[in-house]
Amino acid sequence: MLVRIFKTLFIFIITSIFILFFIGLYNFKKNILSFTKYNEKENPNIVILTGGANRIKDGLKIIKDFKKSKQNNYKILVSGTGVGFTKNSLKNKLGPNFNSHLIQCCIDLDNVSQNTFTNASETLKWTNKNNIKEFILITSNYHMPRALLEFKNVMPNLKIHTYAITPKKHDIENWFSSYQTFGLIFTEYCKHIVASLRIKFFKT
Repeated sequence: MLVRIFKTLFIFIITSIFILFFIGLYNFKKNILSFTKYNEKENPNIVILTGGANRIKDGLKIIKDFKKSKQNNYKILVSGTGVGFTKNSLKNKLGPNFNSHLIQCCIDLDNVSQNTFTNASETLKWTNKNNIKEFILITSNYHMPRALLEFKNVMPNLKIHTYAITPKKHDIENWFSSYQTFGLIFTEYCKHIVASLRIKFFKT
């Protein structure tokens, strides 16, 4: 009798965890879609996180969306480029139509970061070095919840605007129509949970 009670309780707990997990997953998907492209006013401070396809190209389109002004005022950090990636590499990636002067004068490359946690840490150093109090954070929409979590954790006093890039290969709204898209959101949600627990219990 006692064994049956424990078995029933165990099944109830596992089922509850399963249900709560997928409720959280659904809300996470809705949160992804809630991010928009910040363009209310021109903000010369921009941080672009690499990793997703064409994040750099799509991210730098924000400059074209803003009014033409003194582009020398821009401070742009491309974070997580990898060792050996240079401004010449960036110039080749963006193509001949991109303003090469902007690359030389105003873009800094972060070759150190290897994940979202170190993206945030290296960006904090960059903001301190340049006395930056607010900036636009650019990354893929599915990555934005975790990126914003990590960034707000290490720089709670800075104002962070979000500019979410919609991936061309993934229809987040119809996530069940593609196992790749569902898997992407599922994986990102699990990473978000791990980051949240790390921040909560280890304060890092």
